[in-house]
Amino acid sequence: MDDFKPANAINDISDEEEDAATVVDHGPHTVIYSRDDSTLVEGSSDHGRSKVSGGVKASMNASIQQLHYNRNKLALDRVIITSIELLEELSEENNERPIFFPIDSEDHAILNSAKAHLALLKSSELESKVGKSKPDSSDVPKLQVLKVQLKLGPGQGDVSSTLDKKTISGLLEQKIRSQIKYLENLKDRVDDTSSKVFVTGDLNSGKSTFCNTLLRRKVLPEDQQPCTSVFCEVIDAKRENHGIEEVHAIPIGSKYDRLDETTFEKHALTELEELVQQCDKYALLKVYVTDKRNIDHSLLANGVIDIKLIDAPGLNMDSYQTTQVFSRQEEIDLVVFVVSAENHFTLSAKEFIAAAAAEKRYVFVVVNRFDNIRDQEKCKRRILDQIKDLSPETHKNAAEFVHFVSSTDAYGGDGGDDPGDDDHGGNDDPNSPDFDALEASLRKFILDKRAISKLLPAKDFLTHLLSDMAIISDQNEQIWSQEVADKTFELENSVSPQCADAQKASDKVHNIIMRQIESVCSDTYDNTRNFINQTIRELGSTQIVEYIGLSGVFEYAIATQDAMVSQVLASVSDAEDLAREVTEETVAEVVKEGKQKLGDEFLEGKRFNSSLMFTGKQKAPLQFKDTRVDVVDFFDPSIEGFLVFVGLPPDLVSRSCGHLEAVNPTAIMTGFASTVDTLKTASPQSLTLHALYSSGKILGAGAIVRKVWDASHVISPNTLKYIVVPIVAVISGVTAWYLISDIPNAYPRNVARKLRRKLETSEYSHQQATRVAKEVRHVLNFPARQVQTQFQTSIDKKLQEKKRLSEDIHNAGLSVSYFKALNQKIKLQQSALSAIELESFNSVE
Repeated sequence: MDDFKPANAINDISDEEEDAATVVDHGPHTVIYSRDDSTLVEGSSDHGRSKVSGGVKASMNASIQQLHYNRNKLALDRVIITSIELLEELSEENNERPIFFPIDSEDHAILNSAKAHLALLKSSELESKVGKSKPDSSDVPKLQVLKVQLKLGPGQGDVSSTLDKKTISGLLEQKIRSQIKYLENLKDRVDDTSSKVFVTGDLNSGKSTFCNTLLRRKVLPEDQQPCTSVFCEVIDAKRENHGIEEVHAIPIGSKYDRLDETTFEKHALTELEELVQQCDKYALLKVYVTDKRNIDHSLLANGVIDIKLIDAPGLNMDSYQTTQVFSRQEEIDLVVFVVSAENHFTLSAKEFIAAAAAEKRYVFVVVNRFDNIRDQEKCKRRILDQIKDLSPETHKNAAEFVHFVSSTDAYGGDGGDDPGDDDHGGNDDPNSPDFDALEASLRKFILDKRAISKLLPAKDFLTHLLSDMAIISDQNEQIWSQEVADKTFELENSVSPQCADAQKASDKVHNIIMRQIESVCSDTYDNTRNFINQTIRELGSTQIVEYIGLSGVFEYAIATQDAMVSQVLASVSDAEDLAREVTEETVAEVVKEGKQKLGDEFLEGKRFNSSLMFTGKQKAPLQFKDTRVDVVDFFDPSIEGFLVFVGLPPDLVSRSCGHLEAVNPTAIMTGFASTVDTLKTASPQSLTLHALYSSGKILGAGAIVRKVWDASHVISPNTLKYIVVPIVAVISGVTAWYLISDIPNAYPRNVARKLRRKLETSEYSHQQATRVAKEVRHVLNFPARQVQTQFQTSIDKKLQEKKRLSEDIHNAGLSVSYFKALNQKIKLQQSALSAIELESFNSVE
């Protein structure tokens, strides 16, 4: 078998070569591997390297164990890769729709990270924001890996209640990202064939001394004062550095490559005491040393696997170093925690072991300086009680993992130097049985139970991680399902009916107001038109300007025209005044209707001023005044006027003219019955009254005509010749006098006819009525629009709420579907992880 290949070349070899390169004997502890002839021999250091007849069988067992190890390693790699993918999906979901996330604070409350409102939900807030059936924080299982802790100062109380959704989402995102990075490092650690042993502990607990004791030589500097501030990684020089003992100091920010000397500085081992104090310059010291002891004694040169021993700075040296110690856990396979028997576990020590126990089921605890304790049994009980709380599995197997020793003056072995230890004043035998038992347990755990020491921590971490993801997924599925139910109930039973009711109320009020406006505008149009038409019809019926005689007849004519135009304009103004009153009343009714439906704040502080109506527009111009005065306009002879002029009473003349009007041919034809029924109906009046009366008149007129005819036979032509001239003169004079006297009445009648024709032709009354009605409509539309706007604003708010609820339901439904699918994926990975059998082949005795 070829020499064992280094860890950085493991990716370049085949599975068969990897199987052979990492063969581990999991059989009897007396079976060891010989690198010289590729065989397994049975025996201890007392028996030497004698071959046994059972070597072939042991080799077969080792091969089976190795195949089982490789298969489990590949299965773990698959679970790690899938877990990274699940965390990536969880991160995307958290960024899209912030999830509900448990946080570890004083009251262990639940963080509600919903898109609409994310805040820390206490018991009272949980019911109001998420729903009555949301899980109580006390019932939520605690997370082990994905928990976010809020460390509170004294007297600060619970500050998590002040966190908003962005902060909580950011905390969760950071936690997910850190776990993804951890899993990537975990995969590298699982794939790495070497094993890293991490030695840490409190300040001045003897960590460096313990490492030197394992090496049986003083390699790392020791002092009563803390001296190690840089991580020291002790490596077998024969395997990794061609047997050359030296220190490779890696500067901060540099990526180490042993073949590239620009990435590190070379130093002699003698300079190590100075190098370990330069934490501001170096990130890591690679310490290459050789161990000349036999493979069955040496931990580094064990002949089976590469082992790297990491000496960490003490906890509590400073916050940065302590953080670095915590973060290095993800790179190591086994933790050896050195604690002083005099001081027990500090707070940082407890936090470190608790964090390590989240992944690593077993932690080696070395209780140093135990020989200085007077009541050793009491000390053991107290330390074991503390370990029981911090790492229960370690406590169960305390005989294997908890050792009470004193490691000073134990170098002795091959090639060791005198230690000159100043760490404390112990004086142990180099062959101390306590330390030998510790070393044997450590060798056995690393070499013989490699699946437990290297793969089991990864499996335990993945078990905790998947369990945490299942807790988060189950919790979010329940919460989002309840969110869907609550929002759907609110949408269907509250918001949607409110939207429908508001829309119906808006339509109803709008229709009422619009009908009212249409009615008012229609009435205003009719009233205005009728009012103007009535005024136009009455023009010229009376003398409206004082007549001063023929000398002022022209001025009379102009004044009469002006007066008639003023009458028409006055009728328009009166119609506008009436429209103002009606508009003011209607506005008050509209505002009242709005206040009833929208509240008293509707148009609060606004008052309608009707005097501003019809001021912004010019009245329709009257271009009907005729400044030209014609002579014929002063004369308008009529029988009725002449009869009144000759002295007949106006009432009698009016009645007589009315009777004559009734018997004119047009009236008779239009009043004649067209059917038998109408004839019967109208006969009592038409036939009896009008017909008889009219026939009487006709008979009387005929008698007069006959008498005149009879008289004409008496009067001769000569007599008529003398009578006609005076009669004609008298008649002419009377007519002329009548025409002159009738000028004050004739001119208004003639002008009125002309003006009336012009107004009717231009549809003046229609234009003015339309203008007034349009102004009224314009004014009334303002409060109507305000009512509609207020209703629409209220409807829009409800529609927005409805839209928001619909979006919340949609998003919650997406979250429910996502977490259901996530649960299924997690269960598959948990099943795959459970199928990885590690302890059945390698159990801790």
